[in-house]
Amino acid sequence: MQPSEHLLIIERAPEKMGERQKQICLDRNERTVPFPPEVFRDMLRTVQSDLFNRYPNPDPLYERLSRRIELPMDHLYLTNGSDAALRMLFQVFIRPGDKVVFAHPAYAMYAIYAKIFQAVPQTVEYGADLTLDLRTLLETLKQRPRLLVLANPDQPTGAVLAPDALHQVATSAKDHGVLLIVDEAYFPFYPKTAIGWVPTMDHLVVTRTFSKAFGLAGLRLGYLAAQPAIIRAVGQVRGAHEVNAMAIAMGSYMLDHPELSQELIRQLEKGRSVLKRAAEELRLEFPPCPANFQLMGFPGLDSTQSVVGVLKSKGYEVKGNFTFPALRRFIRVTLSDADTLEGFIQALKSTLTELAWTPR
Repeated sequence: MQPSEHLLIIERAPEKMGERQKQICLDRNERTVPFPPEVFRDMLRTVQSDLFNRYPNPDPLYERLSRRIELPMDHLYLTNGSDAALRMLFQVFIRPGDKVVFAHPAYAMYAIYAKIFQAVPQTVEYGADLTLDLRTLLETLKQRPRLLVLANPDQPTGAVLAPDALHQVATSAKDHGVLLIVDEAYFPFYPKTAIGWVPTMDHLVVTRTFSKAFGLAGLRLGYLAAQPAIIRAVGQVRGAHEVNAMAIAMGSYMLDHPELSQELIRQLEKGRSVLKRAAEELRLEFPPCPANFQLMGFPGLDSTQSVVGVLKSKGYEVKGNFTFPALRRFIRVTLSDADTLEGFIQALKSTLTELAWTPR
């Protein structure tokens, strides 16, 4: 039995996570700092046996989320990670042959969902300075694509569109009948948000996750915010009880304890300072990345494959070997606590010595 023909062109690497267990993993932009033992014990005290034997009740999380972001509950939809929110939006709104616009490079799933739902992908390329050209983006909207999806901040570039520029994009999208998804996976590392525009923009969807600042990547929890008509449409394709009870309980706990995400962000910024000092010492590029990762560039290097490989042999996983020309000389490092990143820097220095790399 063969799958639908349009799916045969999609190439996906298997998710083999087991080999990462012995490594220090700074490659997936997940929480790398363990929850303090006393906090973790307190989190587990909220877990009762009925979480396992009864279907989940999402109402407590909806109530907390509504209060936190100051939107009515009928403007919110919980999902199995923000990735599921993106998939459902594509499923509901994209028809075969529709144009879908996104930046390049960006989150890989945008292109994959475009292929799954038989859209025509159209990319807006990042420049050599890792910024998007606003004029090009606005001109693209004049072609009336069905959907524009923008991550703000984006990855792997770490680029952002300033609020004024993003508002221009949102206004133009409305004028040209384009559904706009603003992917805010890295909120509040970058605290400027489009979510306050939702009540007045019926074409806008904001997606967020509990995987980054809240550190719950393993529980797969996210949400989208939009006007009720979009929420109802997304609800038409929901599965039964897609968000599990443990995710709901821990998401509620994190919203009840905002100091935990605030402390994590402080720790990660201290870790970024470690990377920045080393970048200055080693004369590496260090562009702004208002997220839980940091780009580090090696001037004159055309590929970081060897850097990534030697670091892996030393026990550190980082993201690199990018094919996009402006990123070829960079690695992307997930932020961690200062001690972990001090160890990483020692491994990086040893790596560069082995490779006989010197800045140009």
